[in-house]
Amino acid sequence: MTRNLKRIVFLFFLVLVLVSCSSPKPVLSEDKTKTITIKEMLHDTVFKIEKDSSSFRALLACQNGKITIQNVTQAEPGRSLKSPKVRLDNNKLTVDCQLEEQKLYAHWKSQQVKEIEVKTINTTKFVNQLTFWQKVQIWLGRIFLLVLVYYISRLILRFYRLL
Repeated sequence: MTRNLKRIVFLFFLVLVLVSCSSPKPVLSEDKTKTITIKEMLHDTVFKIEKDSSSFRALLACQNGKITIQNVTQAEPGRSLKSPKVRLDNNKLTVDCQLEEQKLYAHWKSQQVKEIEVKTINTTKFVNQLTFWQKVQIWLGRIFLLVLVYYISRLILRFYRLL
């Protein structure tokens, strides 16, 4: 029974010493930055309208000292112009040609969305790293400590057996 107890105590201290000291691992930290840029642009344009014309031709005659339109030979409307209106009053010729109002200027807005994601990974660097000889000394110290604990616990058990 005492032998099993000695082994359990020895194994407990062995596990405690081996687990208690571990080397630190480098820490990784990650930062993400997301930037959204919206660029709004105003566009405009001019529409080109081709030239247009309408024509009117007629023969004029003089009757009783007044000029009159004798015969209309040609009256053509244009693409967007109507046929001209012709009037003859008191030897005055009046020609009216009308065009509907047209809008020639247009503008619109457009948006450009630009999304940028920046990922920064930071690693922690350890400045004071142990050398191989320092690590060997630490392990030898642990082994010595285990042996010392074993012999002290053995001494204590003998002391209690004598009582």
